[in-house]
Formats: sequence, structure tokens, C-alpha cells
Amino acid sequence: MADSERAIRQTAGTILTAMVQKIGFSACGRTLEQLVEALGHQTQAVVEGSLSAICKIVEDGVAVLASVGQQGSSPAATQEGQLFVTWANGRVIPRMLDAASPSSPTHVRLSSLECLNHFALGGAFVNDKYGMQQHAPRYLQVLGTLANDTNSDILQPVCKGFACIIEDWWSCLTPQYCEVILKFMLKASQNPEYEVRLQALAVWASCASQPDSWGVVQSLLQELVPVLVANMVYADADYMILEPSQVENDNADVVDSLDSIKPRFHAESNNVDGDEDENGKIDRASHGWGAEWTARKAAASSLDELSSVFPEMVQHVLPQIEQKLNHSSWEQQEAGVLALGAIGVHCQGKLQQFLPAVLGLLLRLCDSPQPLLRSISCWCVSRFGGWIFHEQNPSRQQVSGSVLKVILPRCLDRNKRVQEAAISALMTLTEHGQAQLVPYLDDIVQTIVKAAQLYQLSNQRILYDTVSALVWAVGRELGKPQYMQALVEHIFQRFQAVPDHDVLALPLCECVASLSQVLGELVASALPRVVMRSFRSVNEIAMASQVWEQQPDEYERPPVELMACCCDLFASILEGLQDHAREIVQQFSLLSVIGLALRNKSARVRQSGFWLMAVGAVRYIDRLLPHLPELMPLCVQGLGPTVSLTVSINAVRAIGEVCQQVQPEVLNPYLQALVPALLAILQRGNIQRWQMQGHHELLRGVCTTMNRLRQRTAVGQQWGAVCAGLPADILAKLQRNYGLTP
Repeated sequence: MADSERAIRQTAGTILTAMVQKIGFSACGRTLEQLVEALGHQTQAVVEGSLSAICKIVEDGVAVLASVGQQGSSPAATQEGQLFVTWANGRVIPRMLDAASPSSPTHVRLSSLECLNHFALGGAFVNDKYGMQQHAPRYLQVLGTLANDTNSDILQPVCKGFACIIEDWWSCLTPQYCEVILKFMLKASQNPEYEVRLQALAVWASCASQPDSWGVVQSLLQELVPVLVANMVYADADYMILEPSQVENDNADVVDSLDSIKPRFHAESNNVDGDEDENGKIDRASHGWGAEWTARKAAASSLDELSSVFPEMVQHVLPQIEQKLNHSSWEQQEAGVLALGAIGVHCQGKLQQFLPAVLGLLLRLCDSPQPLLRSISCWCVSRFGGWIFHEQNPSRQQVSGSVLKVILPRCLDRNKRVQEAAISALMTLTEHGQAQLVPYLDDIVQTIVKAAQLYQLSNQRILYDTVSALVWAVGRELGKPQYMQALVEHIFQRFQAVPDHDVLALPLCECVASLSQVLGELVASALPRVVMRSFRSVNEIAMASQVWEQQPDEYERPPVELMACCCDLFASILEGLQDHAREIVQQFSLLSVIGLALRNKSARVRQSGFWLMAVGAVRYIDRLLPHLPELMPLCVQGLGPTVSLTVSINAVRAIGEVCQQVQPEVLNPYLQALVPALLAILQRGNIQRWQMQGHHELLRGVCTTMNRLRQRTAVGQQWGAVCAGLPADILAKLQRNYGLTP
């Protein structure tokens, strides 16, 4: 740790961190104390090495904090978290706050600030269970002092800390502090150093969800908007992450590398678990701006979010957009199109008088010689899909025809990035247009058929998503013979042939599920082969999952997402064929896969299994009855406190549907376990903000199922005792808001 070589000191710190993580805080008390004491050493190398090690230990320790007091956590993990909290509260944080002084050497200021940011970004300064809130005002003061620093390396963590404070709206944040912070962040958003701008720009999207900041933001809009638009022009950082497919004019025949294709997760339509992590932070990658976060994307996202709060900002944005679009540089034009798309969704009312001319310009830019300008223009057109197909748009038929006349050829562009943007735009327009697309179905289907032959793997996945959107939009119109022969039959054949581990297996399965549910008996002849293939996949993946769970280092992780999707496919077939599915259910023992799904460790598989159980109960309760002794205990497990909300919601739905269909005495053996589990859900507390939507839906489902149990089972005879088990205030709320029977 005291070596003169920085690389050796950092390596030593990494080893020490690994030791602490391996043997725990309880066994490293003296070592941790020595590290803190070394911060006062006269040799700068020792101080720097100690700071580096403490930062790494803190980073790991903050992750451990999530286990403190959590239900289901081991006593050892809880003890480790509590030891870390004691050490951090008493020894680390006070020393770091002192060290992050303008008089300290640069490397000390930087390391101390980064260490403090681990606590801040991990939620330690705002969660009262850690006892660290006492440090929040001092931390805010430290950031304010270091905001005057001229070193860009210091300004980056300062901006990161301020963005965190605004995003979580700390209790120590006064209106005066807010104004000072946002004015500083506005200045930092114009910093010559790219990394400073990147960190500063993160604050503006957060402001859109913090009403207490709106007054300050509104007063800054005239200055802020030009800054955001200026940051939308391609910078070196953007070019560094661009793939060849985005800039090469003709690369349609270049095969996609499997390493470049991002993992695909099965997206259930009834998922309410949200896209936020354990700390309630939004996953930006899931909101349409891409996984690689840049200043350009941060600026565009900020403009998008702020326009939802301040539609009047159009008056400040339009002159900036006009200036960009009239620029001779295609990069400046591209930034103008990006800005226009960013405000396109939330400001359509303010833009309405300009939209015919704007759309005409965008359609011309879709034919630009520059692939990046073509792709961004296709995306921007789709952002105005709500206006294009709106019933109050008197020229919607003419406009929609003009748009599709341009977008469809772009779907067959020779540049793969333009293909992606165009087929994604077609999918968005399909979701807006719905039945209005029927007159254009010939051209759309022909384009999709040609695209299926042209596209490489990555864009084929989006193509099958587009077919799913299309069948939901136009319904049984897609079941006409010419479309069945040209498109639908090809998709069913492709699904039959693709292996389970293929990157196209999941999107094809989702597409077949949509086609089966909407077209129903029109595709009945193809469904036995589909069921046979999917039934085999479910059984093979279930067995592979058991082996993998026992020896994860020896075997490849099985495609459990496909298993979940196959369960949804079975449910879609039952809903599409309705009473005509009995032969398939009997021939393949279709409902026997439910038990395999409910025992799987994957939450996605279990929630799909419960959904299939609910659908099966409605139509084919006689085929489900023999499986109830196996399934009902698994339903009780699906109601546990550590289970995801969507799994529990679907489990409750399955229980309720079974209750409606069976004779009253059938459920009697399970009531002793079932009712307490349902009552426990009704009394849950400490619900996170990002869980509220799902929790409300769960409460509504539980109350509906409890009412059914009261009406149809022995629970009705004990209803008074059941209600007496609930606190009076909770009972009144459930009766008032969720329909629980008095």
C-alpha cells in the first residue's frame, strides 16, 4: 500500500478489498482501522493507497446495505451490513467529508468525493434505516464548495452528486439550494470538457419528475433549451460507439456477429414489476434512448421529459430546430431532427399548425444520402404517429398514405441501421394506426416478406415484433388467403425449424403467439405442430434448468425466457381457439406443463405458468382438476413476500379462476394455507414508489379472489373471523378502494 508505484498500490488495494469481501468485516476490524488511520500519514503514496482501498471497500459495502433488515436475508449478511454501517458512520464518512476540502491535494479531493458518492448514489444518505442521513447536509455543503473547483476531474463527481440529490429530492434540499444547484448544472452543461457535460446533463430529466424543481427550471428554460439542443450534435464520444452498420451506406449483406446482438428478454404484456432497479433508479436503456449513454442522448432525453411538463417550451425550441435544419452540415440537421423528435410526443398540440410542413420535411430527409440522417428521420416521423392517425386530423388518410409511401421503401434500405429505424417506425405507426392500415395491407405485407429475405438476425427480431403489432392492429384481415400464404405460413414454418438457443426463437415464439390468439381457427391446422414443438421445448428446458441449477459452471444456462414464452403461447392458443382447443389440450396433455413452469426458479417462467393456469381454468377446468393437488401449494408459494409482483398477481388470478369453476369442496384442503397468504398480502407495508402500480393491482386481485372464496367455499362461514384478522383501518381501506366485501 505504501509502494511508490501507483499500479502496485492499486493492485494491493484490490486484493485487500477482495479479502474483506471474502472473510467479512467482522474479521477485518483491525485492518479497516489501519486504513482509516493511514489517511493521516505524511507520505502521499500511503494516503493515496489507503483512499483507493477504502473507496473499493465502500463500493462493495454499499451493495451489502441492501441486505440489512431485509426479509429472507441471512443473519450473517445482516450482521455484515450492520458492521459496515457502524464503520462507515463513525470512521469513514467524517474523514471523507474532511478530506474533500479545497485545501487537500487533487487526488485526495477526488478519491474522497468518489467515496462519498458511493454512499449518496446507493441511497445511504436518504434512507433513515442506515443512520447516515445526519451526513447529508454536510455532503451537500462539500459539493457546493467543490463546485468552485476548476479541475474537470473534480467537477464530474460534483455534478454526479448534485444530480443524485435532485433526483431523490433530499430532505435537506431547500428551494434556495435547488436554484443554486440547477444554475450551476446549467453552467456545467456547457463545460468544454465532455465528461463534465455528460454528468451535468443527467439532472434535467430528473427535474421533470420533481414538481418542487419546476419553478426554477421554468425560469431557466430560455437559457437551458439552446444548451440542450447544442449538446445533441454528434460528438467524438458518439462516433466512438457507432457501429459500422450505422455509417456504411451498403451493408445489408454483412452478417451480424452473434456477439453484437444484445440479449432478448420475453416481454409479457401484463408485467407490472416496472423497469427500475432495487434502488428505484430508472433503467435508461429501456426507455428508447439506447444502452450507451452519451451527452447527446442525455440532452435529447431531457428535452423529451421536460416537454411533458413544459409544453410551452416549444417557443424556445422551434427557433433552435429551424436553425439546425437550415444548416449546411448534415450533423447539425441531424441534431435538429433529434430535437424535433424529442418534443414530438408531448408537444403535438403546440406543434399542430406546423406539422404538415414538418412532416413533409422529415419525409424528404428520410431519403438523405447520409444513413444517420435517414435513420433519425424515420424515428422522428414515428414520434408523430399519434397526430398522423388521429381522428381529428382531417387529412389523416392522405398523410398516412404519404408516410407509408416513404417508410416502407426505407424498411428495405441497404443500410442496416436505417432498416432498423424504419421497421421500428412501421411498428410504432402500426400501433397508432390500427384498423386504418387495412387499405395499405398489401404494400405492408409485401414489404415485410421482402424484408424477411433481406434482414440479418438483429433486424429480423424487430421484424417479427412488427408482425405481432400488425396482427393486433388489423385483426383477422391478416388471415386472408393471400396474406396467409405469403407471410403467416412462413412464420409458422420458421418457428418450427429454429433451435431453442437461436436468437430468433424467442421473437418468433412471441409472434406465433400473437398470430394464434388473433387469428384463432384460421391457423388451427398449423397449431398441432406448434404445440408439439413448444411442448418439447418446455420439457427439455425444465430438465436443463434442474441440471444447470446444480452445476451452473459446467452447463450452459438454459433458455428459460423461451420456456416462459411457450407457456404464453399455449395460453394464446387457448384464448384464440376458445372451445375449439379441446382436442389439442387432450392430445398433448397441454396443461401438464404448468407444474414444470411453477417450479422453475425464473420469475418470468412462473408468472407465465400462472397465466396459463388461469386461462386453462376458464375453458378446461376438467383437464386442470387432476393437477390441482400439485398446483395449489405452488400457488400459495407464489403469494410469498419475496415473490415478484407480477408472479403474485398471476397466482391470485389463477386461484380466483379455479375458485369460480370448481365445486366448493375442491378447494377446502388448501384453504388453511391459502387464506393466511392472501391476508398477509393485504397487510403489506413499506411499498416502494416504483412498486405502487403493481401493488394496487395485486390488492385489487386479492380482494376479488377473497370475495370469490367467500361466496363459493367454506371461507364464507368464517368471514367474520377472517375480517377480524385485519386491522380496522386496513379493512376499511380495502372495502372502500378495492371492493372487499364487508
